[in-house]
Amino acid sequence: MVSSRTKLILFDIDGTLVKVLGAGRRALADAFSKVFERPDAIAHLDPEWFAGKTDLYIFRQVALDAGITSWDYDRRYSDLEATYLDLLRRHVEAHPDAHALPGAEALLVALSRTESGPALGLMTGNIEAGARVKLDPFGLNRFFPSGGFGSDALDRADIGRVARGRFERRLGASIEPREVVVVGDTPADVAAARACGFRVLAVASGWNEPQTLQAASPDLFATDLNDTEGLVAALG
Repeated sequence: MVSSRTKLILFDIDGTLVKVLGAGRRALADAFSKVFERPDAIAHLDPEWFAGKTDLYIFRQVALDAGITSWDYDRRYSDLEATYLDLLRRHVEAHPDAHALPGAEALLVALSRTESGPALGLMTGNIEAGARVKLDPFGLNRFFPSGGFGSDALDRADIGRVARGRFERRLGASIEPREVVVVGDTPADVAAARACGFRVLAVASGWNEPQTLQAASPDLFATDLNDTEGLVAALG
């Protein structure tokens, strides 16, 4: 890791901290069926298409691809979001194999216990309520008082800038970009971190091949989050 004191670590969720195994896609498909009577809205999309994209982008693109007008989408968006969140909670809680990824909780506990250690936050394409739904069954919300979310911006880099600003206000101190580390599992996470001037740990616990992540040139690469001691040293 490039030498610099870390003041803030921002974690992605899907594929980095948890796997909810398609619960979000199923909830979105059901929500488009209920709100717009379009059960086929996401049938043509490969599951990998969703990786690294923000919810606001995904929702709008799905609507446009389905022939739903911008006017109708904007008019019904609040219904779509509320329906999606209700269904997301049901799908996450009902899936027997949804799980926190190995090492995730142990790493968060260790980082939280570090004296004068970095603040922990989220940098995710999920809208905030959806992010909390995905983390809740595994008791991980307690580590993250704030962050940047897919409800804040369409672009992941802008989400990172929002997260940094929120923590500057929380801490009452400036945070230089080089003092922020992003932990994520996609090339999109690496690119967003780079655009913000943040450092980045790419972890191959999601759906990308290790060589794909390494080709994105992160500052640090790990196959998973199991090496608690080594990762605390690298991140802090």
